[in-house]
Amino acid sequence: MRAVALDVHFSLGYVYWSDVTENKIKRSCIDGKNVTIINDNVGVCDGLAVEWKSSQLYWTDTTNNKISASDLEGNNIRILVSASLDEPRGIALDPEQG
Repeated sequence: MRAVALDVHFSLGYVYWSDVTENKIKRSCIDGKNVTIINDNVGVCDGLAVEWKSSQLYWTDTTNNKISASDLEGNNIRILVSASLDEPRGIALDPEQG
């Protein structure tokens, strides 16, 4: 395992991270127990962000040059940006401004 991107949902007690060796996004409890695969169909994910207000997960994919989102369980995946990107890496959210 090689975790690169990481974010936390404090009120739910979850840690989310990207494993760039397995090309997966994973989640566990803050104590490290109950590891769950959230997305197993992602390229190299260098940026990951949890939006706790709307319960959404956002990530970058440098392999496929896109930014995507899903709910916190990995369902309802949608591509937000896939044009004019060259290896997107970091991602930051502004929950107050949407």
